[in-house]
Amino acid sequence: MTDLRQFQQFVAVAELLSFRRAAEALHMSQPPLTVAIKKLEETIGTELLERNRHMVRLTPAGEVFLVEARRTIAQAEIAVESARRAASGMFGTLRLSFVPSAALDVLPDILRRFQQEYPAVKLILTGESSGKQLELLRRGDTDVAIVVPPVYEPKDLSLDILCEETLVVAVPAAHALARRKRLRLEELKAEAFVAFPFAEGPGYSGVILAACQRAGFFPRVVQEASQMQTIITLVAGNLGIAIVPRAMTRVQALGVVYIDVTESRSSLRYPLVMASLTNTENALVGAFGAVAKRSLAGECSLHAPMAVSSAA
Repeated sequence: MTDLRQFQQFVAVAELLSFRRAAEALHMSQPPLTVAIKKLEETIGTELLERNRHMVRLTPAGEVFLVEARRTIAQAEIAVESARRAASGMFGTLRLSFVPSAALDVLPDILRRFQQEYPAVKLILTGESSGKQLELLRRGDTDVAIVVPPVYEPKDLSLDILCEETLVVAVPAAHALARRKRLRLEELKAEAFVAFPFAEGPGYSGVILAACQRAGFFPRVVQEASQMQTIITLVAGNLGIAIVPRAMTRVQALGVVYIDVTESRSSLRYPLVMASLTNTENALVGAFGAVAKRSLAGECSLHAPMAVSSAA
């Protein structure tokens, strides 16, 4: 049986055509190298090198063996690197779920960077509400969830705030406010609202409801929709106005105008949180979190720390 070391020794001699220089390159003395090549030839049953005092050259069998030896060494290096990458979580599958608005804003850059650093990782992506994501996470059907807090009963979860997203007002193009660049939240107290169902996104809806209450009113909701794109469509149909993530401004919707909205001179914001099981065995979870934080550094606003959990 030959071993990888013999392949490496033969390749060094075959490429340098000198036992002395090959021994120097391999950091060994010449006699053991000569013996190793002789044993290799005896194992194979044919001469691989012709040599005398003045020259070393490959036999026809040696030329063929050199090609295969190089291929064997390269494959062995691939095997070692593959094992190392697998142990560090650089191979495998990562199942990622996210609130749909993240797909329009923060997620694309994170995914690009993650695929650059971990090209051998298969990503399985799913857009879901925060509540559904946490259900999938605890059931073991997803590895990482990007949600809007609060997160109830978080003892089994690892939670990291990624960033804060800004909210804007979507109004029909024919609305009296459509020409405004910015407005105060209290100016919306008489408006009819199209809203995201509280039951499906208590964190997101809670941010809006709490801000409206601080502004002195409770929003008059005339229509609810579980998809942000549907909400925008309803606004375009003049059924009401809606407070939506700024990411939705990237969706080209005919008949809809987006306006910045402030509460006490500050923009309305809500946090995005990365959640995973504390006892996860998927090393890619930590790798994804590290890439996400580097990607979002300086991109998303993150002011005062915000609560991400609450008792049920």
